[in-house]
Amino acid sequence: MKMRLVYLLPGGLFNSGGMERVTTVKANYLAETLGYEVFIVTTEQMGRPAFYTLSPRVHTRHLDIHIGKNFGKENYIRKLISRFVKIREYRRKVSRLLDEIRPNITITTLGGLDIEFINDLKDGSIKIGELHFQRTIRQIRAREMHRCLFPRLIGEMMTADFIRKCKKLTRLIVLTEDEKAFWNGVPKTTVIPNPLPFTPAKQSLTENKKAIAAGRLVHEKGFDMLIEAWKTVAEKHPDWTLDIFGDGALKDALLRLIAANRLETCVNLRAPVKDIQNTYPDYSISVLSSRHEALPMVLPEAMACGLPLVAFNVSSGVGSVVRDGENGFLVPPEDIAALSDRIIRLIESPELRKTMGNRGVEMSADYRVETIMSRWDKLFAEIR
Repeated sequence: MKMRLVYLLPGGLFNSGGMERVTTVKANYLAETLGYEVFIVTTEQMGRPAFYTLSPRVHTRHLDIHIGKNFGKENYIRKLISRFVKIREYRRKVSRLLDEIRPNITITTLGGLDIEFINDLKDGSIKIGELHFQRTIRQIRAREMHRCLFPRLIGEMMTADFIRKCKKLTRLIVLTEDEKAFWNGVPKTTVIPNPLPFTPAKQSLTENKKAIAAGRLVHEKGFDMLIEAWKTVAEKHPDWTLDIFGDGALKDALLRLIAANRLETCVNLRAPVKDIQNTYPDYSISVLSSRHEALPMVLPEAMACGLPLVAFNVSSGVGSVVRDGENGFLVPPEDIAALSDRIIRLIESPELRKTMGNRGVEMSADYRVETIMSRWDKLFAEIR
């Protein structure tokens, strides 16, 4: 009998984000290659089509709870009340669905509200979690969004509660060894990086005068800092361009920043693309300017396509992919001058770009989908 898996995915498959992409890749491989029966359960699909191609063998269930409706327009107390109400609705719908599907294993991707109740459900499935974010993400976001003390204290309390509930899961999967070290004393923590979503058909020659960045246009991705850094780059190398692929709430603000710095001729915001492996080879440098990340897939993706990397060293996940001086450069977090300096160094060193790009291709083998998914297959067999 096939093993039956359920993924709880906050938001929806309409998103072009990294977690949606990784979940799609894993679900497709599990269903198509390994013969699992896979379900993806979303909260916000609302009839929208999936952004990434999903195998017809993967089942979907859309709860359409609309957790984020009017969320940004409410005051903080009303947000907490709304959160409580939505958790109750979410729990009721997930409980009913799991009783219907009867999965062997239920997987929370830990980016939504299901961690609040997942350990208490009695449907008989084994509950495991994939930690795609930094463990302190709630605390970080509270500090970014609010200056007053009360919301920050709530953020700290939510982080502590999140950690406590993660420890109750049958197994917790993290992306790096350093992240595992944080969960010292929790022997059921396992390290499995995210898989590459593609095998590149071709690689960059690193000869085009273009750099690329990709991600949601939100504060945490730091594209405002990248645009500031490119002002210095453009002064020395006006013939080079930067393309940022993504969409999000800060699009208009970033366009204004580009105009304010008079960079309209060399910095472009591009719509996200499904098959970015066909886009990367046209570029010669890949840049990550995030304020915080776990293990961003844009790094191994660009690396597999032969691009040298420049990234803010904001986490062990970033440092596990970018080996400073080997396949790219690590830059101190939010150091805009250092970011522009390393980009300029690569622009002025064609041979270094090529050498780093070739080394990155070799290193990307560790992230091949068949390698990573064999580890998931082994894990599922162990805990069933």
